[in-house]
Amino acid sequence: MTVRQARMYVSRRGRKPATSEADILELTRVQHWLEDPVRRRVPSGAVLDAWNFFEDLARGLGEVHRLPQQSAVHNSAYEKLFGGECAAWTPAEQRAVLELMTAGVELWNSCPVSVKPCSRIVVDSGRVVPRGM
Repeated sequence: MTVRQARMYVSRRGRKPATSEADILELTRVQHWLEDPVRRRVPSGAVLDAWNFFEDLARGLGEVHRLPQQSAVHNSAYEKLFGGECAAWTPAEQRAVLELMTAGVELWNSCPVSVKPCSRIVVDSGRVVPRGM
């Protein structure tokens, strides 16, 4: 999804973005890199954003156990990623990042999708009541 597509999506639903600047999580770029990490250049910005997102997502869902346990090698890889020095990753650091990104994508893909989540809820005198009750 592009920034323009995201703005159109929000606009069609009668809403405005929370901020004029749009940050898009580029999981497609991350997945593309994961398909052939040896031949493809690391999209460092997308991987850094995804790393942070996956950690937040896992904590928010109570699914931290689904991501690899963070170790010194992860910390070192993250520091190099943050500094834009992915080319300096050791093989162990690259494996750690690949493992974390793969687990994060799997976690994201396993998330339930709600279509119009509020459509089954009615507010009755300040109380939230499921429709049909």
